[in-house]
Formats: sequence, structure tokens, C-alpha cells
Amino acid sequence: MTCRMADGERMTCTISRVVTHHRTLISLDPQTREMAHLAPGAVPSQTIAMRWSGHPDFALLIGYDGDWPTEASEVQRGGWSPAFRACTVIDFGEGRHALKPYRGPRLLSAEEGTGRIYDNRELISDWELFLFDPVSHSESPFPGDLAEHGAQLLGALDKPQELAGALAACPPSLQPPLLEMLCDMLSTESGQAFASLFVTDLDMPGNACARYCSSILATLPEPEWIRDGFRNLHQWQNGYAAPIRSADARYDFLGFGANTIAYGHYSFGARLLAMARQAVRPGKTLALLATARDEGLYLIEWIAHHRRIGVEQFFIYTNNLTDGSDVLLSRLAEAGEIIWIDNTGASPERINMQDKAYHHALMLIPDLLDYRWCLVVDLDEMVLPAAGFDYKLPPLLAAREREGAEVVTLSWRVFGANRRLVWAPGLSSERFVETEPNPLVKAVFRTSHFSGASPHHPLTRDRRTVSYMTIDGEKHSSGDPGDHDRSFSVKPTINGRICHYHVRSLEEYVWKFARGENDGKGVLIDKSFRYNTPAIFEIFLNRLESSGGQPALPLVEDIQRGVRQLMRLPGVQDACEQIVQRFKAQIRDFVEQSDQIMQCDDRIDSDVRARWAALVEMWREGATTV
Repeated sequence: MTCRMADGERMTCTISRVVTHHRTLISLDPQTREMAHLAPGAVPSQTIAMRWSGHPDFALLIGYDGDWPTEASEVQRGGWSPAFRACTVIDFGEGRHALKPYRGPRLLSAEEGTGRIYDNRELISDWELFLFDPVSHSESPFPGDLAEHGAQLLGALDKPQELAGALAACPPSLQPPLLEMLCDMLSTESGQAFASLFVTDLDMPGNACARYCSSILATLPEPEWIRDGFRNLHQWQNGYAAPIRSADARYDFLGFGANTIAYGHYSFGARLLAMARQAVRPGKTLALLATARDEGLYLIEWIAHHRRIGVEQFFIYTNNLTDGSDVLLSRLAEAGEIIWIDNTGASPERINMQDKAYHHALMLIPDLLDYRWCLVVDLDEMVLPAAGFDYKLPPLLAAREREGAEVVTLSWRVFGANRRLVWAPGLSSERFVETEPNPLVKAVFRTSHFSGASPHHPLTRDRRTVSYMTIDGEKHSSGDPGDHDRSFSVKPTINGRICHYHVRSLEEYVWKFARGENDGKGVLIDKSFRYNTPAIFEIFLNRLESSGGQPALPLVEDIQRGVRQLMRLPGVQDACEQIVQRFKAQIRDFVEQSDQIMQCDDRIDSDVRARWAALVEMWREGATTV
């Protein structure tokens, strides 16, 4: 068939099936976007390749169910939507061709007997060669229309505004999958330039480019959150950023893992938004991103500690607060010490509140991008860089960045209860001592390079591997953030560690579990002592008799000075006193619940029950330590 370009040029487009060396056919699943190769009679859907005479090194794989659409109504928003996969074609003569993912360095190969298609081959053998078997196109005019749209898109790849116009001219149901494919095809520079077109007032009258961008976003399955992301970026770049914000029930979907993966219902447009965020050039060095619930007892010390080690700003997500820390957070945010995001939503089952917060921050909070590095730790964790760097984290990050690192990890050092039964004022570095190293790691990462995170590692939609090192400069063998922990650092990191105050005193340990756990059962609205595994009792008992050092003691004077400065801010002293009063008013009921519940749990060893009951009895009698 013949296509006419906008400048009047004509080119031909051929439609083929792609045949492997094994005489099977490549199949592109329209739902999962995964490729396979199957016997001709076993292919469950249609897969064809379009090739244009003006682009002989390019092939567009299209996988679809049923027949080509015949009516315009079939390709409106939410209608007929195939899968697209862009490939580079290398001609090896005699009708044989090698294929690569577009812009990818490695070859596609068809594994015999398994039906699998791999994209990791470096050398060409027979099973990396394919034939294009021409087929006659449908009686529907749609293949011809699609061929013309494809030619227009190919001709505009390095012209962002023309590309936006060409995409907006495509049938609405095709725009989301075509947008995802274009995000794969564009170079880093072209992709960021294209994505930056959407960071504008999309309702600007008379602006053709804004009209194109608005039209494209309107075709997405869930467009509003993507629009919010671009709107937030636009407002921030024009000087607006509030210190107190909300991630309400509209964003609960970000707490469900299936909604944040590529090609999930909510994911269309996310790659584009991530590319726009990558175009932001940071002006500062280090931010800290955290989630917290009812941890007001530790907030001031935790901020003072991390200010001392080089953190410039804090982005703190909280939800369903009951300890009065909402007042403290408000005072700190109003003073510019933190950015506070209220993460309270509808509290559905299966939601992971940390995942929701991290994905919201890394996709929808624009001023986080002003910081080159993002550190993710919890309120019971404090980062301790090495003394040789004056306990400062930024110089260590700069050293690893010179070596190409995008993610830098520090290993845990777990701290025990130090025989304490009750909460008392004072710094964690003075009250508790180390018990053991731990193979788990926490990460600091280049903020704009990632679109989400777990509590231990950043996540990205567009790459499987990243440049991934320990704070000591050891390189991860695979670079896959999902392949971590025990297989990564076989020894504790030396140049920095995470002081994990996991248990603290008996009262504080019980308080932790009275908040509920991030266990997929939904948020515990009415607080009570709740746990998933009975091992929590044994963990505390094993760490009660602590041994080890107190490595953060050299920072005590600096942290105390930082605490005093924060306490002088308007309203902070009063808010802290109210938090202490609420804790003291509630903790007795929770400790009693812990004893009653565990005594009824037959999964718990009798010796553990007896030891826990003895501790609670000592606590009832007014003992402060064992």
C-alpha cells in the first residue's frame, strides 16, 4: 500500500507475518505485550509487521485480537487497542533479517521447543534470523490509515511538536499504546523534549501544541493523575509549592503493585511523566523521603540527626495519625523544616501505604526533583556515615557518582532494647546499643532516574538494571535492584550504615505494633495491638540483652543542638509535650493487650510466653529496666 507524508512524499508500506528459523510465527500478545513464537495453528491472536520503504531498518510489530476495525466508533477512547513493538531490522540477504528492540543493543532470538522470545543475544546464529512473509491486507481501510499514521510518526521522531501533532491525529484508542511505544523509541534528549511539551498550561487558548498534548492525555484510561503530575511540575516551575499537601483516596491505586507496573491500567502515560521529570535539573544535593504513623516521639531527634549528616529537606508522608503528631508536622512544615504530605486515603484492603507514598512522591511531587539524591529511611532508622567523612553523606555520594552509581546502598546495624522497659526522654544513640549486623540494605538514589520505590530499593519502569553500588564502592553483580540483600553485600558496609532502632524499649515496641502493620489488611483505624507473626515476641526477647557499641555517640552534642533549635520554633515545644501526654495515656492499654493476646496464641513457645509475661509484670510494678 502507498502512504503520503505531510510534505507530499510517497512511500510504500508492506504487511507481513514474521517467521522464525523454526518455521513458527512471532506472536505479540495484545494484553501483556509479551512476545512468543508459536506454530501457525496455535497463535491465539493476530500479529503482523509493518515496514515502510522510507525506513528500511524499521519494523512495527502489531498484535491484536479479532479483525481490523471497520467503523470509526471502534477506535474511539477505550476501543480497539492493539499492542505495538518497535524493532530495528538488519538485512542479512536471501530474505533473512535480524531483529533488535528499537534502540536496544541485543538481538531477538527464538528458543526452540519453548516458544520463548529473548532479547539478550549478542551474536547472530540461525535462530536469531527471521523472514518477513507478506500477507494481503484486510478489506478494511484501517490498515492503510494506520500505515499513514505510522509513517507520520516515524518522520517526526526528532521533532517534538510535530510528533505531538502526529500522535494526536491518530485514532484515540491507539494513542495510549502508541505513546508507550514512542517512549521506548525516543532518545533520552528527544524523549525529554517531547515530554516537556506537556509541562504547560494545557488549557491555554490558541496554543496548538497544548491542544495536542491535552488531546493525547484525554485518551489515557486514567488521565487525571497523569494530568496532576504535569500540572504540579508546571506550577512548581512557576514558583508555587505548598509545604503541606495531600495524597488522598484518589491516589490509593498507587498502593497496589499491579497498578504501577508497565502496561497496567493506570500506567499509560506514566513513562511520559517520568521522562518529563528526568528533564528537571536539580539545584540541591540530598532529600530524605519517609513514611510515618504515630512516631511523633522521635521526629525532632530524627530530623536533627539527618540535618547533621547532610539532608537538606524532608518529604514526610503520614496517614491516620492518632498521637498528635499532625500538629507537630504542621508547625515544622510552616517553618520550612519539612514538606508534609497527608497520605490518609480510603484505607482499602491490600493497600501498601509505603508503596503509595513512594510512588506518589517520585511521580507527583515536583520539588523532590530539586534534590540530586533521594534517601529513603523510616523513623526508626538513622543514617550514620563514616567518621572520616565528618559523618557527612554528600561527599560519599559524590565519590560513588564519579564512578557512575545511580543507586548507593548502606547496610543495616540493628540496635536492641538495652534492657529498657519504658520510654524515656533522650536520644536513641544514648539509650540503645548495637546487637548485630544485618544483610538488609537501604538505598540512596538519583531522584529523577526513578519513578517509584520499595522500602529498600528504587524502582523504574523503563529499565531492568541500573548502576548499583554499595557506599564502599562495591558494584552489584547484576545491577537489578530486585536482586538484593543477601546476594549483594556479603559483609557490612564500612563507610556508612543504617542504625536500625527496631525494638527500643518494651513500651515502644508495643507502641509500634499498636499502629498496625503494612500487611495488606488495610489501615488499622482503631488502634490495638496487632501482629502478623508470633516471632515478634522472640525478636524482642533476643535483643533485650544488648551487646555492642554506641557508634553515633560522637554526634550527640550536634544532634542536641539541632533539637534545641527545632524546639524553639513556634508551637513545636507544645506539640511535643502533647505527643508525650497522648503516648502515656494510651500505652498502658496496649502493653496489657500484648500480654493477653500472646498468652492465647498457641503458636508461641511456652518459654517465650513466660518470659514476656515476666517482663510485663516487672513493668506493672514500675521497673524501668530489667
